[in-house]
Amino acid sequence: MKYSIIIPTKDEEEGIAKVLCSIPESIKKESEIIVVDSSKDLTPKIAECLNAKVLRPNKKGKGYAMKYAVKRSKGDIIIFLDGDGTDPASYIPKLVKKLKNSDIVLGCRSYSYSKEDDPKMRTVFKIYSKFVIPTFKAIGWKVSGDPLAGFRVMKRQTWNKMNLKSNGFLIETEMNIRALELGLKVTSLPIPHLKRAGGLGKSKLVSSPKDWVKIAKYVIKYAINQKHKKLNDKLDKLNHIIGTFKK
Repeated sequence: MKYSIIIPTKDEEEGIAKVLCSIPESIKKESEIIVVDSSKDLTPKIAECLNAKVLRPNKKGKGYAMKYAVKRSKGDIIIFLDGDGTDPASYIPKLVKKLKNSDIVLGCRSYSYSKEDDPKMRTVFKIYSKFVIPTFKAIGWKVSGDPLAGFRVMKRQTWNKMNLKSNGFLIETEMNIRALELGLKVTSLPIPHLKRAGGLGKSKLVSSPKDWVKIAKYVIKYAINQKHKKLNDKLDKLNHIIGTFKK
């Protein structure tokens, strides 16, 4: 398999068919499509009817689902796609093309306009981005668009190198920070603001404010650790200089 398309889902019966059917045929021919599911609705049944491989991990959490699926996948290139219909699977070939000169490519909602945009989703992004984008810029994140995009393409070796630990909603945040630590090249491609299947009320963006607090704390902790590291490095250099003079 050249590609492993991994779609984490939880009660996405309204959107999963749209997502699976919009994957380009040229990509499908070289892919395994894995829906890693923790639903109580018809999501897994719909996915199976559309020839996706459905995995049902025994633990909850988006991060755990992604790691669980990767371990059971075979593709050289891993493609993560949200199951709510907001990520345009038709853009996969464009992201894969950019991967030739990158370690990770993100399909990011951004300030650019598209005819496909849903007005509500665009408004939500404008509000959300005022907090999220500056937060990540403060720790050296220079990639344009939404830093927490779930639509991601990377080589398997890149995934393995990051050695991710998060089991929940923090997974993209940890991925970004590990990319910074490892000096990985991350690029982005603007995508349209598509309507969320099932309505905005089902979105983690709206329904889980606690998760956003966790993300903020995680980023702040990283920023503090980096400052301490820089200070310790300066002290080590100073001690080295003092030690040289004493000799």
